[in-house]
Amino acid sequence: MKAVILAAGKGRRFGSEKPKVLARLLDKSLLEHAVVGLRRAGIPEEDIVVVYSDPRVREALQQYPGVKAVYNEAVEKGNGYSLLKAKNHVGGERFVLLMGDHFLEPESLQSLILRKGSSRNGAIHLAVEKNLNGKNVEEATKVLLRDGRVADIGKRLERFNALDTGLFLCSPAVFDIAESFSGAFSINDIMKKASEKGILFSWDITGSKWADIDTREDLRRAEAEILRGLTKETDGIISRHINRKISTRITKFLIRTGVTPNQISFVSFLLSLGSGGLFFLSHPAAAGLLAQISSIIDGCDGELARLKGLTSRFGAYYDSLLDRYADFAILLGMIMVNPGEHWLPGALAILGSYSISYSAARAELLTGKGFKRWVYNLMSRDMRLFIVMIGGLLNQVLLTLYILAIATNIVVFSRLIAVDSRIKEKHPQY
Repeated sequence: MKAVILAAGKGRRFGSEKPKVLARLLDKSLLEHAVVGLRRAGIPEEDIVVVYSDPRVREALQQYPGVKAVYNEAVEKGNGYSLLKAKNHVGGERFVLLMGDHFLEPESLQSLILRKGSSRNGAIHLAVEKNLNGKNVEEATKVLLRDGRVADIGKRLERFNALDTGLFLCSPAVFDIAESFSGAFSINDIMKKASEKGILFSWDITGSKWADIDTREDLRRAEAEILRGLTKETDGIISRHINRKISTRITKFLIRTGVTPNQISFVSFLLSLGSGGLFFLSHPAAAGLLAQISSIIDGCDGELARLKGLTSRFGAYYDSLLDRYADFAILLGMIMVNPGEHWLPGALAILGSYSISYSAARAELLTGKGFKRWVYNLMSRDMRLFIVMIGGLLNQVLLTLYILAIATNIVVFSRLIAVDSRIKEKHPQY
């Protein structure tokens, strides 16, 4: 499948002498986000067409030598005419159409491409957002949906129940409609006529990350939303409410460097070794703070990987393995403060910490699902390291070890009961 990115607009409202598609969103320009997103969704560079009018856009595409750059000599005719410029390069097959001044996460692009096989002949699919809360509705292109079809589309609709996200799956019929216009015309004009013909269907991507960038304020909002979206369902209480607020700011800086996620994982591990060493040297306050800093940095590797599209199974495994060694180093340092008195609660704390991780992995393997209720995740790694920090600051190392020893093993025992219940429910014979 091929893809067309419309990047010929002037973007006068954006307040920059550069084309709007070259505005940077975190580590990449909007144009780069579009190209990289399409590649990650499975469309090779050789099948991507970018329609441009400013030579600086063509220069920016030099880092993607396979992408076909098509010049629009009459940008005043509108982005509908820009689409026509791509006709000869698309051929007679379905293609993805993406507005260059929109940001969409690659997962949305990928799921749209997967609709190719189920799409009706001649149909055009428009990706829509149905949740209007928090969206800049006044500036957005509005959509009126009826039974899965787009009944109307336009900037000034009075009745609407969805928003246009700037992403389409088009059939060659879109060019027939475009060629029926004369003078200046827009993509909205084309889609309005497609809706009148009954061939424009909706595709709901509500909840996906997307943004229509018209102004610098839109760019700032999009950046903030992307960073907020780095929170994971598996995040513990401390990670969600404290760590992520700091780690995302660090990641925002790191994304502009050449640092890799695996390097960040190793730095977090080194900080944990330092924490254990400081406990051993009887500096509990500094040791506790360093443990918490390592916990915050530990979130940056995954954030960086997701933002740069560098997530991998090895990276997740590597990070998880280093975390186990890091936990051991910190707890061993706490034991060595007073080995004769600390060894028993310390040993139980180490056992509980390892069993927390092991019990989650085995439960998912045996039952096909992990633990989502807060009670089963109360002693996740972010919480344990936060408790270590508090204990270090209060110089209560022994008490902290007892708390970790008791709490972690209670959680593991509760998981044991839960897994037993799941297995009996699914396999009564066992």
